[in-house]
Amino acid sequence: MSRTYFVLTLGLLLAAATAQGQEKKVRKPEPKPSLQGFLVLPVPVVNNMFKEVTDAVGQLDFKFQVPVVKQGLGLGVGAKGSLFDLRENALAPANIAGDVRRWTFYGQLQYEHYTGPITYYQFAAQMGSSKYTWNCANCAEPRTQQGLFWGANVSYFVHASDNLAFGLLLGYEHDESRMTPDLLCLDSYPGRTDKGPSEPYQYITIGLGFSTRFTKSQEGPNW
Repeated sequence: MSRTYFVLTLGLLLAAATAQGQEKKVRKPEPKPSLQGFLVLPVPVVNNMFKEVTDAVGQLDFKFQVPVVKQGLGLGVGAKGSLFDLRENALAPANIAGDVRRWTFYGQLQYEHYTGPITYYQFAAQMGSSKYTWNCANCAEPRTQQGLFWGANVSYFVHASDNLAFGLLLGYEHDESRMTPDLLCLDSYPGRTDKGPSEPYQYITIGLGFSTRFTKSQEGPNW
């Protein structure tokens, strides 16, 4: 009986040692240069007048980023385009049918960290400039405005292959530009006591995206 226990114990120890050795072989990847793209829903907050007259259609966000240090700190540059529909009768009797287009160009500081062989999260801080173009039926020509942009977001990714990952994003964006009646070719907002300018444009952003790494695929799942 004691010999049987000895054999079983030895077998368990050998199995544990083998498993531990295999775990050591599986190391976490290091951040690499990558291209990321997101389909985002920008939800306006704080700016009540902008919320009343627009409906968010969506936002596309693309950025290229590179790690600066192996620990995950890096830099990036990107651009995003947002589209909002103007509600035709939101300020009746004025007809404000049309849309608002927002273009943002920014620099980024990010931190990436792999939590396992195929999963990682990222924190990003962004700063740049946003330009709004208001195309309104009440105006003979589009009205534009431009201002400082800054924002922050967190995203979580899961690798589908060596160099391709898919993820979720949650963030906050802030533009120093403000909404005023003249953007709609109005002297004031009909039926409103608010005469502008409004609070700065602010958004909560929720999105789905991808990330593709620029590295040899041989690095593989056992990076």
